[in-house]
Amino acid sequence: MPAAGLWITPVRGRAALSALAWTAGYVVGLVVVVLLGLLVANVVGTARPDTALLALVVLGGTAVAALLAVWVHLLRRRGLRWADVGLRAPERSPLHLLWQIPAVMAAGVAASMVVLIPLGAGQEGSDDALADLATGGPVFVVLGLLAVAVLVPVAEEVVFRGIVLPALRARFRAVPGVALAGAVFAAAHLIPPALPYLLVVGICLCVMAQWYRSIVPGIVLHGVNNAVVFAGIVAAGAT
Repeated sequence: MPAAGLWITPVRGRAALSALAWTAGYVVGLVVVVLLGLLVANVVGTARPDTALLALVVLGGTAVAALLAVWVHLLRRRGLRWADVGLRAPERSPLHLLWQIPAVMAAGVAASMVVLIPLGAGQEGSDDALADLATGGPVFVVLGLLAVAVLVPVAEEVVFRGIVLPALRARFRAVPGVALAGAVFAAAHLIPPALPYLLVVGICLCVMAQWYRSIVPGIVLHGVNNAVVFAGIVAAGAT
């Protein structure tokens, strides 16, 4: 019986690298298709699609593309289940989320203040897609909330905690593996001012995945975090 708290999964080594490569390919492919569509629309002189619609397609589409890549090129190809990437019932009470969610978010904010205030920098990042959704009207606000609070957290937790984390844990020891997985998560967002916050949240999500032996609680925390960020952008746009 594996020691309590260890993240046990068959996804590692070449299987993990292959899955990540396919996932990146699917996501980049979707973005390229969207860009080509915009180019064609510009050439033929048709009306440019609404920015809120584009933001929804990119955010929701990349999440779906990532999950599709994992299913096709990892789970189905290797005879695995979603439970093998952490989508299974947690082994500890989800009620711990009542204190973990505010604690993790507060720790992220504290890390940002410690790093950014001495540099005279703000925590604002490039949230153009979220801003477009927030100003696109009630329908896009609701659909955007579903995308950022449900679809995106599921996809990111499957990729970063279900594949990246166990692969790095298999290659390195517990602490370096968790730290590296958190760093990969933060860097992948490509928002430099948000790096301290994302690094802390990413590491905490890795620890939670191991503690619960499930990525489901992390999906909940991730979704709440994204919903709070999106709600803040919506509120700022309404003032």
